[in-house]
Amino acid sequence: MKEKAQALLYNFTDEERCRRIQRYLRKAGVSVRKVQAPEFLHPLGYLFEMPGFAPCPQFNLGGNFPEEMLVMKDFSEDQMDGFLNFFRESGLEPVELKAVLTPVTQHWSSLKLHAELTEEHRAMSARR
Repeated sequence: MKEKAQALLYNFTDEERCRRIQRYLRKAGVSVRKVQAPEFLHPLGYLFEMPGFAPCPQFNLGGNFPEEMLVMKDFSEDQMDGFLNFFRESGLEPVELKAVLTPVTQHWSSLKLHAELTEEHRAMSARR
């Protein structure tokens, strides 16, 4: 049985932008969760409520980042294509830091994923 698609949203401070993205995702059958800074140390698998993942016992004392970040899980090809087209068609700026959950990244914290995505984005931008 195919899992329901899910998305984690981080630091979407423009309320109208966030509302439009959430509305699109929910219409596309994706459950959406906004992740707050106190949760940034928990494994992504825990944030997606996957079996076998426990919360990080440490408190997040200041680990944070200001950029928007988006993590997607179990998106079908149609859902992924539609979501990426949604940004173009609606004139919204794309989310620079985005990832699809993998067997490796499900064990990472949001802070680790953010660091990796930031480095990848920096490297890709330098090549342009």
